[in-house]
Amino acid sequence: MSVVAYTFSLPHAIYIYETITLRWSPEIVGLIPRIILLAGSVAYVFYSLRIGLSLRRICFFLPCGIFAVLIIYLEPNPNKHIHIPEYILMAWLLSDVLHIDYRGAGIYLLVFLCSSFLGVLDEILQGIHASRFFGWQDMLLNSSSGLIGILSIMGLREKQTESWDWTYQFNNMRVSLMVVLVGIFSTAVNCYVLFDVQHHRGSWNVYPDWLTIWNIVFEAIAVVALCRIFRKDTGKFHDQQITARLWVAVPLSIIMIIHMVIIFCRQAGTTFL
Repeated sequence: MSVVAYTFSLPHAIYIYETITLRWSPEIVGLIPRIILLAGSVAYVFYSLRIGLSLRRICFFLPCGIFAVLIIYLEPNPNKHIHIPEYILMAWLLSDVLHIDYRGAGIYLLVFLCSSFLGVLDEILQGIHASRFFGWQDMLLNSSSGLIGILSIMGLREKQTESWDWTYQFNNMRVSLMVVLVGIFSTAVNCYVLFDVQHHRGSWNVYPDWLTIWNIVFEAIAVVALCRIFRKDTGKFHDQQITARLWVAVPLSIIMIIHMVIIFCRQAGTTFL
């Protein structure tokens, strides 16, 4: 719930930017992401020194700086740079939440997958926001920034020998995994069609009825899949079962929210830009 609340709050950050712009200037606003990143980098290095700076930490910290500089260099609009600290924080939040129940290797792959999906959801929410826009470039920016966050976490955590044995649990979850894959493809199709809606100045007339029907059907299928993976047929779940179920339940839940938002906007006729 904390991740969902944070995601739904992101499109409204524009109000803070607009307030600062009115009080000072757009140039000052454009410097805010860089100031946040610089302060975060100093804090990261200070904390690394305090707990013992090692070559491993430096090897993770350097790519973070390189990726951040590349994003700033390649994205000419300084107001877009705020996505970097936003999705670094998103990766940290997701990692903290998933570590509660996750056991074994691969957690950062799941964090990256989920932060990327939430980046898509964020862009869709921005499409229905009066002062924001839906864009694939921002989706890439969100995913890249999430990767920076993941690398920074990996640099601070101690290296552990972790097992991939939980993947054997997928043998009993083939149907649910297939639903996740179908959901990913369905999300891609929806995003492609949303660009047509955006091109027609937010008119939903170009959004096909069959896709709306499919989205509703998919929601029903996804609910069944979630119920299926959490059915208590083995008593208390052990760690491997919980980890495998997280790989299905968390991405599928985000995909379901994406579809629900699109269905609501389509039926309500909300302007999409």
